[in-house]
Amino acid sequence: MVILNTRTMSEEGMKILAFTNGTASHIWRFDPLVRRFHAKTPHQMAVTNFDQWNDETLGADIIILEMISGQHQVDTAHNLGAKVIYEADDAVIDSYGEERKNLMHLGDHGRKSAIETIRKCDAITVTNQTLAENYARFTDKPIYVLPIYMDYEYYGDVIEMKQPERNTDEIRIGWFGSKGHFEDLRMILPAVREVLEKHENVKFVYCGYGGMESDRLSQQVQWGEDVFKEIPRHRREFHPGAPAHYWKYKHRFLDLDIGLCPLVDDYFNKNKVATKWLEYSALETPSICSPTVYGDVVKHNETGFIANTVGEWTHYMNKLIEDAEERNRIGQGASKEVFHKHNFENHWKDWERAYLEVLK
Repeated sequence: MVILNTRTMSEEGMKILAFTNGTASHIWRFDPLVRRFHAKTPHQMAVTNFDQWNDETLGADIIILEMISGQHQVDTAHNLGAKVIYEADDAVIDSYGEERKNLMHLGDHGRKSAIETIRKCDAITVTNQTLAENYARFTDKPIYVLPIYMDYEYYGDVIEMKQPERNTDEIRIGWFGSKGHFEDLRMILPAVREVLEKHENVKFVYCGYGGMESDRLSQQVQWGEDVFKEIPRHRREFHPGAPAHYWKYKHRFLDLDIGLCPLVDDYFNKNKVATKWLEYSALETPSICSPTVYGDVVKHNETGFIANTVGEWTHYMNKLIEDAEERNRIGQGASKEVFHKHNFENHWKDWERAYLEVLK
């Protein structure tokens, strides 16, 4: 268990203990805040995994549960005098169709437990307005919209890294993500296949999910289904994911020329955020994006391209493949936009204000 000291808030500011659900989202939601709080305020904040819960709050003023169904934990925190915040960067209750593969579907018991946990919490923090409206169905407590921002303290060293040198004219088009994106990837598959057929020097790179064709059962079990089996094996390159703290280096050495951000237009995806565009843009990689979510932040033809149809996905990929200057223009424009408008350094005090309001 992470140790917090017991000095009073009036002397040392807030004491906050966040429990994560084991995903990598703490890299975006908690870790940047911990660094700022410790460097610039009297607040103390510690982050640990939920499996470390032992019914002790260690004098914390606020307990944060990251999309965790924990009625007992909420009750325990309240009994020990702490406020509880439910942190959510995804919609997991009644927000998907049964036709979606690989999404987490809560059973009746899980749904009831999650809703009761949300109702018991003192506040909710979410990443966008659609998600706020989603969770407002279950509580009348305050809901704070705290968007995703780029943390340059985390990504800074890889931004400064020298791009790997190539000895070929290969153009690398890429994507990274989790298995929940099956439908998103299948949506753009026809465009990727057409582009590869037209350009012999293009390779499709995918990381984290997508699998690789193999006759070995062990490989199929380890890497998952082969989502891109229609693409010849020598024209694609699969990379397994990396632990959260090493992800930025993995991203850099994927060495992408063009980044893809596909999201099918459904309610589940409308609750998501534009993280991939932020990451591509930080490394000056031009992006092609779906209008869902990305249409709210990407300026078409300035900081990326918005593709509404398979034909447009094909067109913009061809455009960027064939024009290096265009790749540089879009990539640099996106990098400047993210640094000035989506920089965590300019927004971290929004979290501080929200937490202080919860305590009041």
